[in-house]
Amino acid sequence: MRKRLVGAAIAMAVLLAGCAGNGSGDEGGDGDVNKGGILKVGTVDYIDSLNPFIAIESQSYNAMVMQYPQLVQYGPGIKIEGDWATDWSSTPDGLKWTFKLKPGAKWSDGKPMTAADAAWTGNTILEYADGPTSALTAALANVKRFRATDDETLVIEYANATGNVLAQMEQFWILPKHVWSKYTGNDGKDIKTFQPEQELPVVAGGAYAIDKYDKKGTTVFKPNPNFYGPEPNTEAVALIYYTNSTSMIADLRAGTLDWIESVPANAAEALESEPGITVQSELGAQVDNITFNSNPIKPQNRELLGPEVREALEYATNRQELIDVVYNGYAKPWANLISSQSGEWVNPEIKPLPHDPDRANEILDSLGYKERNGVRWVPATTGEYAQPAHPMAYEVIVPNSLNFNGERYFEIVKANWADVGVKLTLKPGGDTGQAYALETAGDYTKFDLAIWDWVGYVDPDFMLSVMTKGQWYSWNDTGYNDPSYDAMYKEQGQTVDQEERRDIVWEMQAKLARERPYIHTVQEEIIMAFRDEWEGFYPQLGAYCKCYYTSPHLTQ
Repeated sequence: MRKRLVGAAIAMAVLLAGCAGNGSGDEGGDGDVNKGGILKVGTVDYIDSLNPFIAIESQSYNAMVMQYPQLVQYGPGIKIEGDWATDWSSTPDGLKWTFKLKPGAKWSDGKPMTAADAAWTGNTILEYADGPTSALTAALANVKRFRATDDETLVIEYANATGNVLAQMEQFWILPKHVWSKYTGNDGKDIKTFQPEQELPVVAGGAYAIDKYDKKGTTVFKPNPNFYGPEPNTEAVALIYYTNSTSMIADLRAGTLDWIESVPANAAEALESEPGITVQSELGAQVDNITFNSNPIKPQNRELLGPEVREALEYATNRQELIDVVYNGYAKPWANLISSQSGEWVNPEIKPLPHDPDRANEILDSLGYKERNGVRWVPATTGEYAQPAHPMAYEVIVPNSLNFNGERYFEIVKANWADVGVKLTLKPGGDTGQAYALETAGDYTKFDLAIWDWVGYVDPDFMLSVMTKGQWYSWNDTGYNDPSYDAMYKEQGQTVDQEERRDIVWEMQAKLARERPYIHTVQEEIIMAFRDEWEGFYPQLGAYCKCYYTSPHLTQ
């Protein structure tokens, strides 16, 4: 998921080491914990939509997890556990999976919640997979159809055996048929026009229902009295949007806020010495990058399509300077679309190039890009995509919704690349949706570079899917389009043997590392801060587990 948070199988030693000590309390509902209170959460991200078919921001994904049933979810330790499903099984050939659901479930409006809702949701996504529902189709790869054999039994039939069924189902949110079925007209296009935020409270089946929504204000999550799982520990969760981190941190200090999910790195050290506030940090799943337009038919500045140019620009990029200045040390060098949280799925051969401007200059010299007054020039070309001679001068889209200082990041990269004769200009990107519109404009032909970030799932399937042609205008932000890559993506999803699947996944990563549709620069640490009146946080489980909101509780 994009920041867009998001994010399923991983070496358990890695998982447990990464999560040890993160959960300081109960998952919600059971045990001797103090209940009550309104948990006030500060964020500089916002819920852009409550419609899962169009939402892209991280907070939107967290809202979906809190409101809608999933068959399974990640729990503490990042292990798959049942959510609405109590158990599951598959036929020996792996083509049919059966999920047993908790009986007697109801939606927040009191209507029965049954396997028919799950079947309708899945079949609707499949029916319009090439259009309105495409953003959610990756989780249903290889699925033929869903069937509700009774109220508590869901059967999923696959066209091919699939290697990551449970990880897929963690990304499958089940919607109330009696609410959403009215919006499937116009060949499914109407489903993207429905705005649940205009019909509050949202009809929910998960732990919470949103009963107040303000996109760039305060959104209130109230416990769903009909929730099939553990009762949340709080009376409500109030998610409060801030336009800047300075005022958000001031409110945490003043006690107006209880919890900041993502503290800017430059503020963490000062908060650590603040009485009554606890700061925790650990390596997260967010990978930040420089994005290249990788549409093979882009008409301008086509030299940026060349892997050698991209390699040179990676040599020119000083990751350590970015880490020291932008992240205040709370990051590590990284070079893969897949974060280290994916454990054994990460190809160990992919490593960041060192900062070596001399090597960058050698490569660019060898390509014939000579400097004039400090800026290199690309010679004129002929053929189908002929270009006149032009300087290596490019705009970089910089969104204002990044959770790090995008402008400072840009300035460092600008200076780094100027050292090798490449000139950069900042193009304000607006929020995530506006930046994505700039990237996809003209069928991915109108931009050259962007600064971006990804937060993926543990299983690599989703992050690998964003590079496919099938995700154009949904998750693909580069315009990358390679049929051989798409074929590998399909193959890994149908490979049940996990070692064989891993080999394919590693080769896909190696291909991307060679072609560099991104220069991945760093993997960020998660830094959160909370007042000492609260405990029970699971910082790695945002948008993974309902316990992210149900577990925190008052200390007394």
